[in-house]
Amino acid sequence: MARNRHRNGYSIDHHELDLFGMQKAAKEMMKLKLFRDARPTKALGILTALTILAGLFAFRNAPVNAGFPVTVIDDLGRTVTIPNAPTRIVCVSPGVTEIVYALGLGDKVVGVDIYSDYPPEVISKRRIRDIYTPDPDEIAALNPDLVIIYSFFGPGDPNVENLERLGVPLIVTCPTSFDDVFRDILLIGNATGRRVEAGALTNTLKERVKRVRDLTCNVTKKPKVYFEIWYPPIYTVGPGSWPHHLIEIAGGINIFGNASTSWVNPVEEEVIVAKPDIIITIRGMPGYHETLETIKMRGAGWEEIPAIKNGKVYSLDESLVGRPGPRLVDGLEIMAGILHPELFNVAATWTLDLNTAELRFSTQKLTLQALVRADIEVLKAANNGSLVVSALLSGPEVPKTLKLVGKYLKIECGVPSGLVFTLKVYYSKSELNNLGVSEESLKIYYWSEERAEWLPLESIVNRDEGYVKAVVDHLTYFALMGEAQPNVLETPIPLWVVLIVVGVLSLICVVIYIAARKH
Repeated sequence: MARNRHRNGYSIDHHELDLFGMQKAAKEMMKLKLFRDARPTKALGILTALTILAGLFAFRNAPVNAGFPVTVIDDLGRTVTIPNAPTRIVCVSPGVTEIVYALGLGDKVVGVDIYSDYPPEVISKRRIRDIYTPDPDEIAALNPDLVIIYSFFGPGDPNVENLERLGVPLIVTCPTSFDDVFRDILLIGNATGRRVEAGALTNTLKERVKRVRDLTCNVTKKPKVYFEIWYPPIYTVGPGSWPHHLIEIAGGINIFGNASTSWVNPVEEEVIVAKPDIIITIRGMPGYHETLETIKMRGAGWEEIPAIKNGKVYSLDESLVGRPGPRLVDGLEIMAGILHPELFNVAATWTLDLNTAELRFSTQKLTLQALVRADIEVLKAANNGSLVVSALLSGPEVPKTLKLVGKYLKIECGVPSGLVFTLKVYYSKSELNNLGVSEESLKIYYWSEERAEWLPLESIVNRDEGYVKAVVDHLTYFALMGEAQPNVLETPIPLWVVLIVVGVLSLICVVIYIAARKH
């Protein structure tokens, strides 16, 4: 057992340095010359420090298994006991993986399914190849102490019996609504000793969903939505699917909402006759890359669909609209902004299909024309996905020392890993004059959620063409801002100018006085 000896002969055993050890240490140190010669205030200060330090050591040395064993009931009604705080977790579901990481347990994850790609650091984890029928041997090789899966089959799922044979605590999730997702977050938080974090996350997500419900519950005009997940042949969504659930909460009508199955295979004529106001295509499905342009080329009837005629075709990442995890709320908010921009301070929404094959040899561009004039040029992306850009009428409060030029932009992406783009925001000199903003002070700012403030990007001002440009590698709110030009009457006058003016005026007065004397 290691011991350190104080230079005055006091011996400290670090393995026994707990609260009681600290109290004993204090008594021993009182006998030392260090304390005998010290002033009372100094001695009191050292004792106070020891007391605080004792508390810190007591906290640090608290048992890692405090609160365990824990018994929970999963989504299939199974009673599961976790004997110790999990340190080797296997997640067999992208939604489960995102929940576990959102609770701050990323360092405890030793394996995930092949579809888990968020957050970016999950890419380095060992993979379970089959998400539908996970191989018990693959999981056992990772030596887990907790396995969490998603059941595609519900009660009677044969995977459950196969994995139970491992003798490792197994939690099965099977959510079908936002309330189920929230319960699963609390379930996983309880099973892993992260109850506080799970409660805080759930409360935040509930508030965001409630806000969307409150704003859309009384809408009288609901747009008809066609949500396409494959073509050809056509596959879309019906009741019981996550996209259908999001469309309803966001204040829309799924044109196949009366289907008898969750996944629908209609003929093209059914879509054309339904005349959807909005078409949403999905990203993240290998082999599927439909856009407004490709849909127009499908043949007679498609070009007459209102969504096609009005350019209301958007693409959303599968990870935001099909994974029962925290980011499902992000997908809901984006969809609500598309369906009812007037309710969510959204002036316009654009989407850009990220194509990594194209980005290997060139860039991808998106031009914005409504409310904010801007160009986005994507330079890099690690995954195919959808870049969602919204022009907003309001955003986080601008600092008092700055003025907003134009409006806000919010840029989002379901798979942001490795994403780098340039953002070019245009301005007019007349707008700057009206605002009283100096052109040389213009910068693109981004909103830092962590610091809750606007921070400047390294920006280049092109005065000839009237734009500000910056390179961006993260997603958040963006805005063009500049410093206000000081009012002439409020501008402080340099002392040397004052002295010269006073001197000139004095000289003039002297000259006038002398001239008057002569007369």
